[in-house]
Amino acid sequence: MSFELLRSEIIDAGLCQGCGLCAGSCKHINMEIARPVLKDYCILERDGEDCGKCYQSCPQVIQKKFKEKQPLAIYSLRTKNPEILAKASNGGFVTTIAKELLESESLKEIVMVQEDDEKPKAEIVTNPDEVIKKAGVVYGRSGVLERLIDVTGETFDPIGIVGVPCEMRGAAEIEEEMNREILKIGLFCSSQMRTAETDKGLVCSPCCNGCPSGVNAQGYVSLIRQGKYQEAVDLIRENNPLPSICGRICTNECEYGCTLIGDDHPVAIRELKKFVTEWEMEHGKKKKKKVAKKNGKKVAIIGAGPAGLTAAHYLANRGYSPTIFEKTDQTGGMLRFGVPQFRLPNYVLDYDVESITDAGVELVLNKPLGPDMTINDLKKEGFEAIFIATGQYKPRTLHLEGEDLPNVYVAINFLMDRKYRYWENKEEFNGKTIGIIGGGPVAVDVAQTALRLGAEKVHLVDIMNEKELELVLKDIPENEYEYMKYHFATSTSKITQNKDGKLVLNCYNIEWGAPDKTGRRPLNKVEGSDYEIPIDVIIMAVGQAVDFDLIDVATENKIEKERNRIKINPVTFETSIPGVFAGGDIVSNSKAVAIAGIAHGKEAAISIDRYLNGEDLEEGRNYRSQMFFTGPRKPPKDYSLKPENLEDATEEIQWTFDEIDEMFNEDMALREARRCLSCNHFCSHCQDFPAIYSDVTAGEVGSEKGYTTVVAWTEKGKELVDNAIAKGLFDQGKVNEGELKTAINLKSKRELMNFEKTPRTQVLDYVKIQGPSTISDIARNTGLEQKKVRYEALRLVQLMEFEMKADPDMTEPLFSIVCD
Repeated sequence: MSFELLRSEIIDAGLCQGCGLCAGSCKHINMEIARPVLKDYCILERDGEDCGKCYQSCPQVIQKKFKEKQPLAIYSLRTKNPEILAKASNGGFVTTIAKELLESESLKEIVMVQEDDEKPKAEIVTNPDEVIKKAGVVYGRSGVLERLIDVTGETFDPIGIVGVPCEMRGAAEIEEEMNREILKIGLFCSSQMRTAETDKGLVCSPCCNGCPSGVNAQGYVSLIRQGKYQEAVDLIRENNPLPSICGRICTNECEYGCTLIGDDHPVAIRELKKFVTEWEMEHGKKKKKKVAKKNGKKVAIIGAGPAGLTAAHYLANRGYSPTIFEKTDQTGGMLRFGVPQFRLPNYVLDYDVESITDAGVELVLNKPLGPDMTINDLKKEGFEAIFIATGQYKPRTLHLEGEDLPNVYVAINFLMDRKYRYWENKEEFNGKTIGIIGGGPVAVDVAQTALRLGAEKVHLVDIMNEKELELVLKDIPENEYEYMKYHFATSTSKITQNKDGKLVLNCYNIEWGAPDKTGRRPLNKVEGSDYEIPIDVIIMAVGQAVDFDLIDVATENKIEKERNRIKINPVTFETSIPGVFAGGDIVSNSKAVAIAGIAHGKEAAISIDRYLNGEDLEEGRNYRSQMFFTGPRKPPKDYSLKPENLEDATEEIQWTFDEIDEMFNEDMALREARRCLSCNHFCSHCQDFPAIYSDVTAGEVGSEKGYTTVVAWTEKGKELVDNAIAKGLFDQGKVNEGELKTAINLKSKRELMNFEKTPRTQVLDYVKIQGPSTISDIARNTGLEQKKVRYEALRLVQLMEFEMKADPDMTEPLFSIVCD
């Protein structure tokens, strides 16, 4: 029962919840980067002493099958304290009751999770005002039980703890072990740990929550850690049929919520995806998909970009016959035509597309939606539903004076031409200076392409400041950034030519004004800041728009628009025309990134399936903001790092169209995967949703918005709540017990994992099966040492699970199970 067992069965298996109970129980264990590590040595491993405390007390090891426990009372409460209500995630029960307990000195100290630099951290709270200041914290790996052990060892004053169900299980163990009365305020599985997916028994970690398409990053990183590379790719494809592509160009939003941020760099999830998909291409065998039995229903997909390909993939898997109509002669959409090969090689794109077409998806090229193929034409041909995902190909400009001068281009045409027409002309811009209006990802693609075609310097002019462009700048290799000059917070007034015929960008600095009533911030010119940048070639990279000319003809102008994009139901992706759906860059509030298009295609396929089966399109589904643009994204506090030798591999600059980034080798991938904490994996086998080891539990399930459902499990908990209500601290609402019971029942059906039995469990199980037994009998039949059996048997007597019978005629006492 050494630390090695804890490491192998709990920590390395991704089941550690970061509660710190083992570290609090053993002076040889420290919590480092939210997980336990040996500070020096394990006393059992070094001295052979019989310990195993860290393993035996772990809340994951000691949990038992959920037994339905009847609550003494259920309430729906909302605090009357406006300051708390403004910060609370629902009704503010926990903050209000904690403040009351400290103010009345019913408790001297409460171990709670407080926010420390946007991270959950366990603290011992004694000041009622501190409870309010740090209210509304999301619970996570905080070391809360380590702090509880600290406070129980320092004082005999009345104490309490607030925590999630697994932490309450550990707190109950501490209460028995240390013979202390601890008020246990439990929480239902928190919003971060509990979702519709976790209720079904699935795991949803912060990285999974951050992915627009809901890819289980924690799951596939865990499989990589185990060397199960093919299984890892298969798991990715469950929610993303274009994994090889996303291993290169995904915006890796999954990494932004990594629990390691603040203690260490986030796990390089995108690099791991790239490694494992490349491994499949080289070593694995892409599974020959069994084409699903066809149900005879045809669906038309307009556009072979990420959204269209994804929708076709999931519809084919459901037995439909999807046909993709693509207006060009190639698949991939903007990924094919707009993303340079040095970022996304064609062989990667072809590999993912082939896996979709192999599954029974028909592909028709050079067939645009328009007068020659209308919505009505498709319906007449037997297509019962249609998904429009044609993307944005119409270049935007700023309508500046001089846009029509020679050597002024728009980004999309510039990139397409140099990817498929002129890319071999390596000296096209030799010695020239390039000017780019815009500084986003497309502008960077243009800059990097120009440098590979001989450009000497690239100027990028953008109205955003450096901080706002941080997410773009971080992906530019340092050795290439040296050749780029960013002009931040700068606008362009016009394009002119000087006497030598050279182009000139006429620029000025800007300041952002205060937001108006609509939330928009005006751009104000900084007086006297005008300046000129002499340029040889100018490219405008200010975005693309939807070309509605052909779409309007094909839909007879019946499709509703919003801000020059197709208006959709953001949950179902249905347009204003019944049976016609849309997704990807073409819809309102689109993020215009591949992974969002993939998410749209997946959700649209679900809606089309329901539509064709006459089912409710919205039932059981929610709006997911991750799939849409909701405003500029706040950069994360830290970014994933490549291992040192991988950084070295990209240091030497090479102006070629070969892929810029190297990739993880196997050793590097395994080392990176082992850094993952497997967040919330322990939720996958926990059955206790309502924290039944608590005195009182609180959470949002079972109450209307703005109220907290409160469940009293003990007389002490019920008395606490009743007194608070009598004092006028809360408004009362109506409890939906059916909703609460559903959540409890869903989680209680999960399977518990089997761990190696502790000596105490072995002793208990032996007596349960064999009946009254002596220490000698138990030791002989279990293989345990007699002194260990004696210790555990007497401990079970203390815990009132055994009763001991000792008569003068007996050589040894008999131990038997206590009958209820």
